[in-house]
Amino acid sequence: MRPETIRLAEDQRFEIRASTIIGAGKGLFARIELPAGDKLEVFGPRIAADSVEDTCTSFADTHKFRLGDQLIVPFGLAGMANHSTHPNVGKCILGDRVYLEMLRPILAGEELFLEYVPRARIFFEKCVP
Repeated sequence: MRPETIRLAEDQRFEIRASTIIGAGKGLFARIELPAGDKLEVFGPRIAADSVEDTCTSFADTHKFRLGDQLIVPFGLAGMANHSTHPNVGKCILGDRVYLEMLRPILAGEELFLEYVPRARIFFEKCVP
């Protein structure tokens, strides 16, 4: 018997397509209107900060989400939000879970932007809108 495929990262409210930021690749977009306060959970493996696992996943450093002394390496939709100095989503921690929270109402078709931490921003300065 084949194991069941788990798709925790699927959420029909969102889609991935070419970013509106030149050179940024793909971005995360709202498929429907989303109210302020709506959330998208950040899924991915949790690793200890400054661990061997952290070093071995350094290719994803600009996308990791910190949760106390742990880091989440996102593999779902939330990891596709690009950087902006005018974000429309923010990081929200509820208990032991991390979310992207809509900071204001989001229109259908609008790209979602998160303000990256300073360490991550240096990699994307040429792409910032």
